[in-house]
Amino acid sequence: MLSRMLTPIVPLACGILVWTSTATAAPATAIFPFEIYDSSGEPPQPDRAARLAMATQVLSEALEKTGRYSPVDLGPFSAEVAATSPRYRCGDCFLPVARKAGAAYAAVSVVHKVSSLISSMDVWIFETSGGASVAHLSGQIRGDTAEAYEHGVRFLVRNRMPTDAPVADGTQSK
Repeated sequence: MLSRMLTPIVPLACGILVWTSTATAAPATAIFPFEIYDSSGEPPQPDRAARLAMATQVLSEALEKTGRYSPVDLGPFSAEVAATSPRYRCGDCFLPVARKAGAAYAAVSVVHKVSSLISSMDVWIFETSGGASVAHLSGQIRGDTAEAYEHGVRFLVRNRMPTDAPVADGTQSK
């Protein structure tokens, strides 16, 4: 008896769950790898590439956790991504790659290393359709370590994300 009553309800409930999850899905976002602009004059540390990759992963996770962005896989476009480097001074050369990956937004990040103690970190988020900037997260970090990079990225997303950054439905929040 109970199974007969639930039979028509279960598909309806599943349909509602699927509809609500797709209706509120965050817009696809191309998270480009962190780059470094080093004006310190110091030799690069051997773990620099791993640290930048870790910072990119932390940024991707932190942006996704906000519910405002859904990272897309740029792996299939690795050669094209590499060709856009350095993105912090290429204009909008990365936008075609982001569009090709199906992203509505593109995040471009850079660490400006001034010394082994002082660096600044910037993350820009752009609409891929026209290249308009929707967010710029910026701050200084202390130290040239993995811990400093991770803390810096998490701080920027948590404390410097504008309140009018895109929300899950692609509109601007107020």
